Amino acid sequence: MSETSSTVSIGDLVTAAPGRSRVFEKFGVDYCCRGSQTLEEACAAEGHDLEAILAAIAAYDASGDTSSEPDCDAMDLAELVDHIEAVHHNFLKQEMQPLSELVEKVFRVHGRNHEWIGDLRRVYRDLVMELSAHLDKEEMVLFPMIRELQRSKAKPSFHCGSVENPIGVMEMEHDAAGLHLTAIRRLTSDFTPPEGACNSFRAMMERLEAMEYDIHRHIHKENSILHPKAKALEEAL
Repeated sequence: MSETSSTVSIGDLVTAAPGRSRVFEKFGVDYCCRGSQTLEEACAAEGHDLEAILAAIAAYDASGDTSSEPDCDAMDLAELVDHIEAVHHNFLKQEMQPLSELVEKVFRVHGRNHEWIGDLRRVYRDLVMELSAHLDKEEMVLFPMIRELQRSKAKPSFHCGSVENPIGVMEMEHDAAGLHLTAIRRLTSDFTPPEGACNSFRAMMERLEAMEYDIHRHIHKENSILHPKAKALEEAL
């Protein structure tokens, strides 16, 4: 681990070694919506233990673990949007509705004994509604623009002027999703089932945590890799 790692952006640290995302998840460091922060800045702002995180990253790097994540930084833009759609969009499309039904079931059975489940239900509903619209915008507006940039020899003429405009909207929506995920983690006490929780309750917690991790990686790939490269390519054209 380089001595200057604490002054490198968190997004770049994960881009260089995708498996480091699990270290940041463990310490609660936002590497997606706030991936442009350096590790020093994030620790100072959020009160994280910088030395402990650096040690954990060094231990991960020394472990020889090879993440199952592909090297998204090595992909061209068309390959990267194809990957995001195939992996992260498909995951959400397959998971959001079944998990909604599970949240409703847990609310019906346990809502009286655990009043916070009502708040969880509301936040999750809002997240699903916003994510559904977000995926549509990416697939119908932003991603086609990026694919066109990839195959163009000169700067294309877009109806919205520049690829920066939909990117700005998408990143604002990423921030909103991040706030919903933070609220869900807080309401569930870091996805900790209450004592004596039934299998459905435990399954809901596990699936909410898995969704959080997938969305974090999804946003990281867009905010830290896809969007900067798309803007740079448009500028170059």
